[in-house]
Amino acid sequence: MKRLLGIVTVMLVLAALAVVLWLYPRETIRRPPVEVDVVPFEEVAVDFVHQWTDEQTFPFLGAAVIDIEGDGMWEVFVGGAAGQPDALLSYRDGALHNRIDGSGLSALTATYGATALDFDADGDSDLLVARNDGVFLYTNTGGVFSGERLPVNLDADAVPFAVAVSDIDGDGDGDLYISAFVAIHTFRSATFNDPEHAKQNVLLRNDGTGFTDITSSSGTASAQNTFLSVFVDLDGDRLQDLVVAQNTGEVEVFRNLGGTAFEPVPTNTGYGFWMSLAVGDIDNDGDQDLFFSNAGNSVPDFLLRGDLRDDQRLATDWLLLRNDGDFSFTDVSYAYGLRDFAFAWGAVFEDLDLDGRLDLLVAQNYLKLPNFKLRRVPGKVMRQVTNGEGAGFYHLDEWGLNNSNYAHAPLIVDLDGDARPDVLWLNMDGPARAFLNRSEANFVTVVLPDNVAALGTRVNVADGSGERYTREAVAGVGLMTDQTPELVFGLAASQGPLTVTVERPDGTATVIDSVALGERVVVAF
Repeated sequence: MKRLLGIVTVMLVLAALAVVLWLYPRETIRRPPVEVDVVPFEEVAVDFVHQWTDEQTFPFLGAAVIDIEGDGMWEVFVGGAAGQPDALLSYRDGALHNRIDGSGLSALTATYGATALDFDADGDSDLLVARNDGVFLYTNTGGVFSGERLPVNLDADAVPFAVAVSDIDGDGDGDLYISAFVAIHTFRSATFNDPEHAKQNVLLRNDGTGFTDITSSSGTASAQNTFLSVFVDLDGDRLQDLVVAQNTGEVEVFRNLGGTAFEPVPTNTGYGFWMSLAVGDIDNDGDQDLFFSNAGNSVPDFLLRGDLRDDQRLATDWLLLRNDGDFSFTDVSYAYGLRDFAFAWGAVFEDLDLDGRLDLLVAQNYLKLPNFKLRRVPGKVMRQVTNGEGAGFYHLDEWGLNNSNYAHAPLIVDLDGDARPDVLWLNMDGPARAFLNRSEANFVTVVLPDNVAALGTRVNVADGSGERYTREAVAGVGLMTDQTPELVFGLAASQGPLTVTVERPDGTATVIDSVALGERVVVAF
């Protein structure tokens, strides 16, 4: 009888676990309050499948948009898993082909974050890559790259996940902020308060001939393991501030005081699993707002509290912070309908339908959570609706961009050269998927130089009615990804001519009048 009772108990526990797994993830998909008409994207073939087989490395993959030859056509560097070559994807003959051979870029170590820009100011784009065994700089010479490992001293049992770049001291070269994470063999989930488990990020000042670690003196030492950090001007003073998305902590914001000094700004976001960072002006008020992905409702909260103290608030919902100026932020997540969603990874803002308002793409599903093996969600491709009481973000199947793979991050890049923002989904242990934008709405594209001097440049586009749209050049947003340096401004029903104002971080500005709808404006520094 005791044995029978034991068997029944085990069966009941397994049945209860199965019910929990089936109930999570649960999502509430809302329809927009107004009729929405969007043009579907067109999927094209991609010659790359991420193959994660080594459980001693993370299953993540980074990517960066880069113009290898300087011909105005974008390629995409995509990181491979351990034992798998990286890829260099180029669009031709209606598909994305892998042309990594002979480039000098590939390695068999697991590749995480990547950032592309002209690091040595010689006119072509170089590549910074964070791998499981260190941070590497690949210098471009005529389309062929040579790599060197940078002297980054991380904590013991730490790996680099991403590299943020900014000229924080105004000397003309790129300084680096390395996002560090505890190595997978010592990683423990839901660990908030163990200082040995947390790995500190590193700020390297570029001295022209080498790098100096100024993490402690700059005031940017982080408090937890970090997926992604981004430099962005949050208060309009032309200084690049620093935003840090931590895995088990509160979101960190560091205000740039000038030179190499920063001060922390309280965020009071609660302790969450902040994984990605999207930056964009969602309300067209001229400043940059912030979105952070989180664990969502894929796992019951009692399983996520870990070692949190009673005085530490657990936060699992996605987070949208509206920038109200002077480092004041308002949580508008619920106001914009960003609630009741599942586990999310990389996210990015982009005006997909070119109507003048930024939309939101969010990668979802995690291959290490058993509930996603039973049921996956399609990822979120959310149109921003601004009219009526139902204003907010709404997922639309009609775009044809659903991605039920184990998605890692979306990447925005004009693949086919028509100046519209296309979408590349990066998927963990699965095929990358590419979609071409076929929208016919009005727009103008501003192409900034992909170099250190352009980082932090703010571009304003004004139409004949006085409506203004603002974008800022920010490297490394999303999740271990570096998006296109092309800034696409959707203009909906605007009439030309347009005025484009380019405000550089050094305070100088260029005004370009009489810009036609559909024009591709190339700005030289």
